[in-house]
Amino acid sequence: MIHSAVLVRPPRRDSDDNIQAVYTEEQALEGSIRIRCHHFLFVTLRCTDIRRLYDVFATVKHLACVVSLEQLYAFDYRPDTADDAKAVEYDAHAEFRRMGVGVAGSVGQHWRVSEINREFQLCATYPPVVAAPARISDTTLTYAARYRSKARLPVLSYLHPNGVSMTRSSQPMVGLKQARSVQDEKLVEAIVATSEPTGMVPRFRNERNNIIIDARPTTNAVVNRAIGAGSENMDHYRQCRKVYLGIDNIHVMRDALNRLADAAVDAADASATASDLGNSEPAGMMARIQSSRSSWLSHLQNILVGVKTIVEAIDA
Repeated sequence: MIHSAVLVRPPRRDSDDNIQAVYTEEQALEGSIRIRCHHFLFVTLRCTDIRRLYDVFATVKHLACVVSLEQLYAFDYRPDTADDAKAVEYDAHAEFRRMGVGVAGSVGQHWRVSEINREFQLCATYPPVVAAPARISDTTLTYAARYRSKARLPVLSYLHPNGVSMTRSSQPMVGLKQARSVQDEKLVEAIVATSEPTGMVPRFRNERNNIIIDARPTTNAVVNRAIGAGSENMDHYRQCRKVYLGIDNIHVMRDALNRLADAAVDAADASATASDLGNSEPAGMMARIQSSRSSWLSHLQNILVGVKTIVEAIDA
């Protein structure tokens, strides 16, 4: 998919008297369209016909700038054969069974499959089928969802063969008044208990490996209280400890990635231009990346540290 497209107009004939000393006549009047894709494929379309150049750019812009969801590739894709259609099918029930959810005598015996989100009535961004602790009813799940942003309540994402689970959810709606939800607390307690053979949390338990991961920086979590959100109050989740990963929001991450990509492209263009003109090699790519101040490597470090924390807790 196209990330961006930039139209580079050809220079005017009278814009630089010395332009012919550097480029050929064809290069001097050549315009281009620079297309950047989301997977870092860069395509440059060159054309000396200015009218055709504008027509192509208008077509690219029309196809890339969709006005409805139905125009996205996911809705346009049609498999060629029945075999292709079968290959892309996903069976949530089969996947949960593979992990042992609801299977007696397995590590997932204390979990169950729920269709509480059928037709996306509970949460618009969750699948119709979710996995929840067996001793938690759908009624409790419904009340717990009201305490989470966009109703993204804690549900199972992965169940390790040793019985330890990884669940996901959105931030709780704590707010400035430190609101709480008994149903949400019972749900988290039940999730912790699923890793126990009895399905119950022992009275004395080491909470070292029961972690609530908050991917945000601590400051972001605190600031969100002003808009009615925030982070879990650990006084009410006594079986767990909390870890902040310090990963910035998607806007900061996207800006860092764009800076990195722009620096790489600038370095490649500068190198190609220097080669064409017979000049010495310009500053290297790493130097340009460092000067861009994208902090991309720092963001990657925070993500990898978070992954390490999660993996060590699951496979302890």
